Amino acid sequence: MISFSFLVPSLALATFIPAYAALYLIPSLRLRARYLGALGVGLAFWYFYDTMVDAASLGENNAIYPPYLFGGLPHVVLVLSFVAGVLVLAAFDRLSIPRPGAIPTRKALLLIPAAVALVMGVHGLGEGWGAVSAVAAAPSNGGELQSLVQAFGTFPALVSYPIHKFLEASIVAALYGVYLRGAEVKPSWWEVPLLGLLFAGPSAIGAALGYFFQMDTTYFFAFGVTAALYAVVRLVGPMSEAPGRAPAYFGPRTFAMIALGMLLLYVAALLH
Repeated sequence: MISFSFLVPSLALATFIPAYAALYLIPSLRLRARYLGALGVGLAFWYFYDTMVDAASLGENNAIYPPYLFGGLPHVVLVLSFVAGVLVLAAFDRLSIPRPGAIPTRKALLLIPAAVALVMGVHGLGEGWGAVSAVAAAPSNGGELQSLVQAFGTFPALVSYPIHKFLEASIVAALYGVYLRGAEVKPSWWEVPLLGLLFAGPSAIGAALGYFFQMDTTYFFAFGVTAALYAVVRLVGPMSEAPGRAPAYFGPRTFAMIALGMLLLYVAALLH
């Protein structure tokens, strides 16, 4: 069995280091806001696809009819986890852009990348939990690093994890760069460390819990996949608007309609 003292700190480092690398590097690139936003949109679309797979597509294969196929309460909770993610993001957006025409402060604008980092972090909680649960019991006869490679299958498979976290964190970094880079108010030293903690911290917590307990992590992914929706909504505007324009006001009803549109097609899929 791979030891806790090796496995959990290793996963934590493999999450925190690439996350902070992305958060410091991406906003410093000399990309115009529209191109930085476009990069974030592309990453967010793949994040949505990848995470929705881990969320079991909200159980769309569990048909409504006949009723025994639906899966009962666990299926309902899975859908509610997705709805909860949308509600949390809508609440953050309400705080960042409280009314039409409002000129948000720097701290209010920081809530946009912070919301995505937090919700993606919940997905990371499930990812860290599931990864450690899957490999903790691997034999460590040939050394713990070698055992970890064998547990993941190949060395490239192992290396793909920190690359994966760098690119996911780049979505948060793109939002930070688009909305806060070049602002008139000087950035505070704690902004990037806070975003990194929101994004990577839950992965470390999940890894620690996953070493001792196994659980169904699809609920974390169902909650976390919603970060992609909000990231796209907030990155599309800067792709076409002039720099410095205040972010568009959407309001709770807009987010409700986004969720409704997805759930309508989802319900149609449940009839298959």
